[in-house]
Amino acid sequence: MTGRFRVAIRRAVDHELCRSRWVSWHALGVNTHGELGGGLQPGNELLLRYLYNDGSVQAAMPMRVVLDDRDLTVAWLAPATPIMYWASNAGGDPRESPLNERFKQPLTTAARSWTGPGVLRVMPAGRPYQVVHFWDDEHVFAGWYVNFEAPRIRKGARLDTVDWHLDLWISPDRQPSWKDEDEAEAALGTDHLRASDLKIARAAGQSIIDHLQGWPKHIGDWRSFRPDPTWDIPMLPSNWSDRA
Repeated sequence: MTGRFRVAIRRAVDHELCRSRWVSWHALGVNTHGELGGGLQPGNELLLRYLYNDGSVQAAMPMRVVLDDRDLTVAWLAPATPIMYWASNAGGDPRESPLNERFKQPLTTAARSWTGPGVLRVMPAGRPYQVVHFWDDEHVFAGWYVNFEAPRIRKGARLDTVDWHLDLWISPDRQPSWKDEDEAEAALGTDHLRASDLKIARAAGQSIIDHLQGWPKHIGDWRSFRPDPTWDIPMLPSNWSDRA
């Protein structure tokens, strides 16, 4: 893990959104000031990158900004958007490999296109997750996918993070179910996931589950969102592979 991410996760600071009934990220050692937003306007391009712990790129996704302020960054990933996504050295999907081999092989990134309907990515500042909003082909809301990850680091119109391989699905009627627990366990003990990060992810997920009655108040209700029909599909910028 690069020095910037190590500092971002370990240096605890106060943050208004993390007080009261929500789990204390301060107590868990999460920096909540790693990604102060603001400045990007609706329709601007934003690049979201997932990095391996050595700083190389795991995934890169160009999106259109919906909202960007100090507390929340929201961006639209359109269907057929060209992206980079994690891959084996042979270019295949690592999830095609057995779990006991998946994180022991060399991993890189490869060109892909975002398939299926577009998704809305809601990223609350300082929280160790983002909430991906899914719709079906008829644009009926399908549910919230909570992806646990390192608090994002901003550099201009780019956000960098590290995936923690544990996820939480929340159905439209607010029924939660953990996802990819087996993958997270398989990643432990390798260069791809530390036990301390998985602990933070589980605590964050449990806090969400414990307070689903108020969900999704703290991230806003985006279920009726529709993208601007004038937006075209953004391309990957030439510097998508720059080291963090």
